[in-house]
Amino acid sequence: MDYNIFLLSVQDKVDKEDLSTLKIKFNNLQNKEKVLSDLILLPLQDPIKPLIASIICGTFLLWWLAIDRFMIKDYALGALRAILSILSCALFLIWLDISIDYDDDIIVSLLVIAVAFLLFSIVWWVVDLFLVYKKIKKQNYIKIIKFI
Repeated sequence: MDYNIFLLSVQDKVDKEDLSTLKIKFNNLQNKEKVLSDLILLPLQDPIKPLIASIICGTFLLWWLAIDRFMIKDYALGALRAILSILSCALFLIWLDISIDYDDDIIVSLLVIAVAFLLFSIVWWVVDLFLVYKKIKKQNYIKIIKFI
């Protein structure tokens, strides 16, 4: 098998810059046929799947689930994004509960904090639409390089 065919098959799974680097690495390989035959079996992630899942979740106001982060096995940031979103919802519920009984300054402060958390988590979701896509491509590139 020619390495150009392999590069064509993974061109949507790695960045263009990394693709040219892979081409140079393949040119320098001594046992190309053996590496290519094993490399075809290497499981690479499709960067479109988490992107589509995140957009669908965002459409149904489930962006706070951070499903895209969990799909790429970035559990710490996924959990942090989910906790931040749940915290903003909890602050809104607390605000609704105490808005009748307490001073206006406390109510306004709590509302501002809740809105800030909510806006931050929404912006984080939008930024993750781009970051997760790039991160999967980088993870695929690293898998290929480690295998070579």
